[in-house]
Amino acid sequence: MNCGELYNNNGGNFFMIAAVLEAPRRMDLREVEDPVCPEGGLLMKVEASSICSTDIKMYERGQRDLVYPRILGHEISGVVFEEDGAGLQVGDRVQIYPGVYCGSCPYCRRKTENLCEGIRIIGFNLDGGFAEYLSVPEQSVKNGSVNPIPDGLDFEEAALAEPLGCCINSQEMARVQDGDSVLIFGAGPAGLLHAMLARLRGASVVAAAETLDSRARLARSSADLVVNPDRDDLFYLGMDLTGGRGFDVIILASRDVPVASELFSLLAPRGRISLFSGLPPDLASASLDFNRLHYREHMIVGSYGCTPAQNRKALELISGGMDVRRLITERVSLRKIWRGMEHARGRRGLKAVVTDFG
Repeated sequence: MNCGELYNNNGGNFFMIAAVLEAPRRMDLREVEDPVCPEGGLLMKVEASSICSTDIKMYERGQRDLVYPRILGHEISGVVFEEDGAGLQVGDRVQIYPGVYCGSCPYCRRKTENLCEGIRIIGFNLDGGFAEYLSVPEQSVKNGSVNPIPDGLDFEEAALAEPLGCCINSQEMARVQDGDSVLIFGAGPAGLLHAMLARLRGASVVAAAETLDSRARLARSSADLVVNPDRDDLFYLGMDLTGGRGFDVIILASRDVPVASELFSLLAPRGRISLFSGLPPDLASASLDFNRLHYREHMIVGSYGCTPAQNRKALELISGGMDVRRLITERVSLRKIWRGMEHARGRRGLKAVVTDFG
């Protein structure tokens, strides 16, 4: 099967439908020339591309790794449509790790490929999955970024391996382990993935702080305590839940939480704070009491994206029974992608997924 089998709509040139972001708040659904199957790589027919909060951020105001014009979408699964010596078969079901890394820099050699000095990212500075077809470069194939989808797992579930991989990175950095008490700020899709993952990693107590009542209700099946910090006394309830120790780990799965002294008052000695979400400029610079970190041995750790190994681990967890399907609250066609974007932007539910690309 070759690229010529994509539909022809203009005198011999071949076109597909894609959602193209031209500039902040300028995304057009239009025909673009079909992608080329790269030498040593593959061409994938996209079957599911979920909408991430980062896609909303890029649509509204850009992002440091974004290059315009761009087809967004980095949580992607589909079917091999064409391959050029990639070692895969046409028709194979695959999920894509979006980082295209060099494999040879110091960070890649340490297996921290998400920090690669020359990384390119599908959906950021390479075209992504809000389109009928996706070109996957040889580098991704050679470096193990094309992951077979296990039998019994559908495309929608597989597409959520990448965001779950990001949660794995965060929790590995924060060393979530047996017996830990964990507080998660934000009960959106990432927050709920964090809650489920913390349980799998052995956390004895999981709490969530969420101001949106509809999301707080959904979090109750995954957390021992759900608090609205705008109405409830989070410090009192958190200390009561942890027997006065405070939490071993606090994960910021929300962009709206300042890293301030109030946050550290919730931490147990040797507690860790994970900066999972990027912060807006007005919250990114904080004044901290470093003596508190010194005397109580507190730690702050960042996490950005995930490694290919963490992405593969996420796919294994989902295949092993981790219920990510309940996070999907909206399915849209590519032609109705604005409905999915608004579902995510307005926090009307949890995860919106593009599933129809015709």
